[in-house]
Amino acid sequence: MSAGAPLAGLRVVEMSRTLAGAYAGKLFADCGARVTLIEPPGGHPLRNGSKALFSFLSSHKRTAGEDSAEELVGQADILIRELDEPGDGPAAPVTVEISPWGRGGPWSGQGRPWTDFTLQAESGSLRLRGLPDSYPLMAGGRPAEWVAGALAASGALAAVTGAGAARLDVALLDVHTYVTNLFVDAGAALREEAREPAVMRHRLSPSVEPVSDGWVGFNLASAQNLQDFMVLVERPDLLEDEELSTHYGRYRRAGEWNEIVQSWTRRHSLRDVLERTALFRIPSSPVHNGATVVQDEHMVERGFFITEGTGTPRPDVPFLIDGGRPRPDEAAAASQPRRPRTRTGTGTDRPLTGLRVLDLGTWWAGSFAATLLGSLGADVLKVESTRRVDGARLLQGDPRRESWWERGPFFLGANHNKRSITLDLTDPEGLELLERLIADADVLLENFAPRVLDNLGLDWPRVHALNSTLVMLRMPAFGLTGPLRDRVGYAQTVEQYAGLCWVTGYPDGPPTNPNGPADPMGGANAVFALLAALRRRAETGQGLLVEAPLVEAALTMAAEQVLEAGATGRVIGRDGNRSPGVAPQGAYPCSGTECWVAISVVTDEHWAALRDLVDVPRWREDPALETYAGRKAQEDELDRELAEWTRDRDAAELVSALLARGVPAAELTDPRFVHEHPQLAARGLFEEIEHPVAGRVVLPVVPYRHSGIDRWSVLPPPTLGQHNHEVLEKELALPPRRLRELAARGVIGTRPDHL
Repeated sequence: MSAGAPLAGLRVVEMSRTLAGAYAGKLFADCGARVTLIEPPGGHPLRNGSKALFSFLSSHKRTAGEDSAEELVGQADILIRELDEPGDGPAAPVTVEISPWGRGGPWSGQGRPWTDFTLQAESGSLRLRGLPDSYPLMAGGRPAEWVAGALAASGALAAVTGAGAARLDVALLDVHTYVTNLFVDAGAALREEAREPAVMRHRLSPSVEPVSDGWVGFNLASAQNLQDFMVLVERPDLLEDEELSTHYGRYRRAGEWNEIVQSWTRRHSLRDVLERTALFRIPSSPVHNGATVVQDEHMVERGFFITEGTGTPRPDVPFLIDGGRPRPDEAAAASQPRRPRTRTGTGTDRPLTGLRVLDLGTWWAGSFAATLLGSLGADVLKVESTRRVDGARLLQGDPRRESWWERGPFFLGANHNKRSITLDLTDPEGLELLERLIADADVLLENFAPRVLDNLGLDWPRVHALNSTLVMLRMPAFGLTGPLRDRVGYAQTVEQYAGLCWVTGYPDGPPTNPNGPADPMGGANAVFALLAALRRRAETGQGLLVEAPLVEAALTMAAEQVLEAGATGRVIGRDGNRSPGVAPQGAYPCSGTECWVAISVVTDEHWAALRDLVDVPRWREDPALETYAGRKAQEDELDRELAEWTRDRDAAELVSALLARGVPAAELTDPRFVHEHPQLAARGLFEEIEHPVAGRVVLPVVPYRHSGIDRWSVLPPPTLGQHNHEVLEKELALPPRRLRELAARGVIGTRPDHL
């Protein structure tokens, strides 16, 4: 079943250079927009890398040469342009610029060399991944570039929806910092953490663990999950061990804890473990790679991998609209006249003003999707229950502090620009009040397991009956159909399933979670799908159901693995900090505690500059090192020699010397204080907010800039039920007496019931 082409009539010009811009263009093309890719002389850079990946990203696009750029851009609604440095050039009504550093800040316009690896170092995330007794570890698969593409596309579509001219400035460094840092900066500030150097790399446990026939992935998202897990591994005695009930306690006793977990998992098969965890509702997953995931029965039943006549499996569009995936209509796109743009509000620089959103989202993916909408002007009403608060409120909170559930860095970082009410939806009156809100909303957003709303009677037919013009966005981990439909899953779960873990890790070590990029990827993809559905609604006046499974966004990020396995039979695996086409590349120790430098040698010119700086005689004497192939063959030796040379040198001075010679290099930023990074601070990725409980705190906001929007955070993250009276009394006209009765019965409230 196809959802048609909801963006037919839009004209997009893409001038991409990396997969970020290419993926942004692909989202538009998949939904029926007329997308023209303007390639530079010699062709798109991705053509010379993975041809299968380029084919995937350029499907349903037209191509043209640079001599056509000015004319095509003049006819376009949207221009997506990637540059090493932002600059002047042709512009469309909505112009998206993707660059490493963005416009503004001390590093913009300086020609500073970079790679995905050095951006991971600058962002702070490199110091969060790996083992404490080994080197910092990069996230494989370039996750931030995928998220940057999804953000660029959703931001551009929002701007077109608002019917105004706009320039979007997407800096890859900003996206890297938001996507994989897990709000460590906010957490350190809330804890008033000292500035002493610290090793922050720990293996989250349990995560990816060995079973008798492969690997299984776990994600313990709650205290209940942990308690059930201890029973699962036949150690109920550990329920009395307070230290092992915390992440930090398990880090301190890692050897003991890992042996407890793995002595149990090794005795069981993957199927056995998955069946047992399902009974406990513990989030778990097979750990797939590019060859195995296409054969998973869930993916087969959902038909997510398609061949399109090529014989090589590739991911389909990662969302459904009214039960079908969008399909471009090539003939219609060629002759389709440009349609008048729709808008949801007037007289504002925020394009979604006037849109009313009910946010039932939890954790990061659902909350981030709603925060994007709220930041772009929508009126977002977050609905929780005092019986079941958003789990992000409780993550990394300190129970010794007053109102500690209002201080969780994950919740604060992912919930700007919302109001909050509480309703116990298991109570008939609470459910009735939500239904009244649904009747007056434009969007209902949720990311529970499907059974949650279904059990409440709020499936799509019921919601559509309440409001025939509402668009419902459902974001379950594994989708609304298939054998895994009712499995609970989070970012770590779908990263394990999709293959993102398979390409992250030490060469001789287990698959490793890349620190959560699947959540913002899922949120940004879902917002794009929602905006496409709203555009269709503007034409027909009818509401639609949008299904945007978290796992399918993650599988899109892992597309190269599937494409490579299908085309060549090669399974891309883990290789530490090494990347194809780059040698040497790594994080090397410098003088001082936890001082590291990231270096990427991409070209022979980079090698010559590094060789002239580093005093290793053999490098000058071995002609094989003058070529990439020769360096690649000697990576182990080069890494050892380079680490020995950097060990006693100052990281800042070394980076300065390398950059002056044109070699991509970076110090590894401490993620606890990344808001002080000179480029990030200048661009305003972090904004100071005044929170009713947490006080003044610096938090990350939407990781791109939008012309005319000087500050993203208009409303601070709300406290639980903060707007109960404002919404229920003033908007639903409930008398004060009824509010008191609802509060007395626990239907509404401002404090979690179980705390």
